Amino acid sequence: MNRLMVFLDAIRDHLDSHHLPPAASVDVNAWSSPITVQLDVDGLPEVARALLVWSQTLEDVSARLWRLCDSKWVHISITGRTPCGIPVQVFGVVRFEPSTFPDLPAGAKQDMPVYLLRCWTTPGEVAA
Repeated sequence: MNRLMVFLDAIRDHLDSHHLPPAASVDVNAWSSPITVQLDVDGLPEVARALLVWSQTLEDVSARLWRLCDSKWVHISITGRTPCGIPVQVFGVVRFEPSTFPDLPAGAKQDMPVYLLRCWTTPGEVAA
């Protein structure tokens, strides 16, 4: 079977098996990062909640922040594997707030603990 078909089947089955937050896009390709999901939610608490829901359906989950070079936006992402072993990255975008991300310069990427997402589900929380 074609590798792309394997990845398409895997994400379809995963989406069918779990009640997951809405996605704005799902990018599937046959190369190094086969499945990328962009969330269709706004605001830090909503993005954090959506990523937490996804994290509970994946194995070997890690989290990362990336402040875009324009300095106005931050990608918050998790990566993991579906139970059948397919790598998945899920991300949401939030507006950069210096009080929330005090140590994240423009263009920087930082690993973060997944549990920090839980802290952000309540408005007004600050990154550790």
